[in-house]
Order: sequence, then C-alpha cells, then structure tokens
Amino acid sequence: MSESALIAFASLVQSDSQVREQVRQAPSPQHVVDLAKEQGHEFTQATMMKMQAEKMKHLHDDHLNDASSWGEALLLCFGGHS
Repeated sequence: MSESALIAFASLVQSDSQVREQVRQAPSPQHVVDLAKEQGHEFTQATMMKMQAEKMKHLHDDHLNDASSWGEALLLCFGGHS
C-alpha cells in the first residue's frame, strides 16, 4: 500500500494497452485500486488520489479539459494517455 506500488502500476499502465483501457473505463478510483491489486500492485485509494492531485497541479487546464472520464484524467496524470 505504498507510493512505489502505485508508480509500478503506472508503469504497467503505460506498457500494457489492455490495462490502460481498463483504467480509462474505470468508473471510480476504487475500480483502479482493485484492478491494480489484481495485477499485484497494492495501494490505497487515498495514496492514488493524493499523487493524482499532486500531478494535476502541473498539468495545463486544456489537457484536463480533454479528459472524457475520471479514468482518462488519471491517465493524463500518470503518463498513460495515448
């Protein structure tokens, strides 16, 4: 349940198009946490949202406005957007 597990999962999302699409379609943060756990990366929803908020500070509003879903916004923050 650590930031390192979240970083490892973000790396997986960048390299695996199926996982990336599952994140893109995630209706809630808990769905992403559950998906990550299935992939062997355990972290809390709070850890993920804290890191997402920190990364969002550095994104231009135009990038965030292009996100069509919560999962898409998460991908923007963690570099998995394609």
